[in-house]
Amino acid sequence: MEKSSQSSCQRVFKYLEKMITEGKVKIGEKLPTELALCKQYGVGRSTVREAARILHANGYVKTKRGSGTYVISQTGNNSQTIGNWLIDNKEKLHDYMDVRLAIELLSVRLFIQKDDDKKLERIDAAEKEFEYAVMGDDIDRISKLDEEFHKEIVKGTGNDLLTSINELLANSFKEYRRSTFANKGNRSAAIIGHQKILNAIKRRDTNDAVYSMQEHLNISVENALWLVNSRS
Repeated sequence: MEKSSQSSCQRVFKYLEKMITEGKVKIGEKLPTELALCKQYGVGRSTVREAARILHANGYVKTKRGSGTYVISQTGNNSQTIGNWLIDNKEKLHDYMDVRLAIELLSVRLFIQKDDDKKLERIDAAEKEFEYAVMGDDIDRISKLDEEFHKEIVKGTGNDLLTSINELLANSFKEYRRSTFANKGNRSAAIIGHQKILNAIKRRDTNDAVYSMQEHLNISVENALWLVNSRS
C-alpha cells in the first residue's frame, strides 16, 4: 500500500516537471511509461496518472490515447508564475540590461570590424528562424531563437571572453525572455528590432547598428517593466 499518496503524487510531478523544464525530455518527446515510473518511485498507477493530470493542467503535456504522454511546453501555461518572476526580479532588470548593453553594443561594433560574410549569414538565418517561430506561437522556441540571434552577433566577434560572459548572462536570464515573449506585442517589437540591427550590420553602418541595438534592448526592458506594473 502507498504511503501518503498525495505527497507521492507531488514527488512524481516535481520530478517530471524538472525533467521537462531542464530539457531532459524535449518538446514532442514522450514521457517515461506509467510502468517505468511506478517501478522507479515505488508508487501505484493512480499516483502516476494523477501526476500526469497535474502536468496536463499546467500546460506541460498532452496525452494521446493509445500512444502516451508527450511534452508540448517547457514552461507550461501558468501566467501567474511568469508574472511573479518579473515582479520578484524587477530590481535586477536594470542591472541586467546595463551589463547586456555593454556587451552587445561592443559586440556589434567588433562584428562589423570583422567583416565576415559567413558569420553574417548565420545571424540572418537565426533571424529568419525567429520570425518563423513567432508565426508558430511557440514561446519556448521564440525565446531560444531570440537568444540565438544575439549569441551569433557576440560569437561573430571572435572574442572568447566576450562570448563566455554573454553565455553566463543568457543562462541566468532565460526566464526573462520567456516572460516578455509571453506577450505577443513584444514578439512583434523584437522582429522589428532584429531587422533594424541586421540591416545596419549588412550596410556596415556601425553607428546605426549600435543605435538600433540600444533601442531594441531599451524597448525590451520597458516592455518587461510594463508587464510588471500592469500586474502590480
